[in-house]
Amino acid sequence: MAKKIKKFGENLKVKNIVIHQLLKESGDRLVNSKLAKNLLNIGDKEKTFLGNLDNSYHKKSNPIYGIFADENPQFKSLLSEYLNSNIEFFDFSKQITKHYEKILKATPAATGGFMVLCEYTNTSTENDLLLVLMINNKEGFLVNEKDLTLENVKNLDLSKVDVACIINLSDWKKIENDEPTDRKTYLSFVKGLKEVSFYFMSFVDVNNKNTSSESTNRLIKAIDAYGDQMNWTRDMKVLQRDKVFAHCQECMDAKREILLSTISVFMNVDDPTDFEDFCTDDLYKVSAIISGDRTRMKSLKTISFSNSDLKIEFDTKLLVDKTIHLDQKTNKLTIKNIPEQLKQKILELNNNADQNS
Repeated sequence: MAKKIKKFGENLKVKNIVIHQLLKESGDRLVNSKLAKNLLNIGDKEKTFLGNLDNSYHKKSNPIYGIFADENPQFKSLLSEYLNSNIEFFDFSKQITKHYEKILKATPAATGGFMVLCEYTNTSTENDLLLVLMINNKEGFLVNEKDLTLENVKNLDLSKVDVACIINLSDWKKIENDEPTDRKTYLSFVKGLKEVSFYFMSFVDVNNKNTSSESTNRLIKAIDAYGDQMNWTRDMKVLQRDKVFAHCQECMDAKREILLSTISVFMNVDDPTDFEDFCTDDLYKVSAIISGDRTRMKSLKTISFSNSDLKIEFDTKLLVDKTIHLDQKTNKLTIKNIPEQLKQKILELNNNADQNS
């Protein structure tokens, strides 16, 4: 029997979707709101849009995770009112937009755009979710500006959005009510090629505003400093970094949170919370939930260098087994057990040079 091909979004059930517009130029405090007249009718266009977005969000991006900070709780309060059936979704969306308008007015550098609010259910995981998407429409690829409806979109490139945020309403409810769950966060967001709009994150009130590269850099810096404090040998440092790298890669591949508490156990089995306490010190400020940057994380496992004449990259375990050895006195780097293909390339070049001499 032929395997059934699943369509993007066929496991997503759209409940409510609406688009509002906020007009504002950078450097100006004037904001003009254009509120939708009603919720969008949910048809194939809307389902396709959400399916493509969900696929791109979870499979092609690297979400940053967080929770409500309770520093500016208006978004959270309005969302609670809606979930408690005190207001309708459409009224909730208008009040949320007005709240964002105030944030924009107080931030001269901010720009306006379209706010897409979508409530939906993932029937595979039985999770209820809320999407908040900001786009500027300069590419003319998503919104009909006349009536604030979705255009026919086959693919949504997340690099062209300002920011996309998803709130897992089911996880939030469990955490708020102290129900059993292995999750510690319920908010996640991804950004496009632009810098993260911090004013948007203040609008949602997210407690983790670090970029994934910054979050990873802080972790790596803390790992190296902790190893020095513990007087670890070079080989011990390599072993520990390799363990952390493997765990972080596994988490990122499975789209799971990277928890500092778990890494702390790897770093010191005899005192499982010692590394966590060390990292959360004001000097390092490592978050309890780490947003992994794959490129930066690679430096835990490899050493790389390049200039105009030389480019080299190798796994640090080659230092441990002495396949690669640095003699500091003679300033020589020795490489043993050279791969046959590399050896042949060097011999071929040497032979050509000998023939031409």
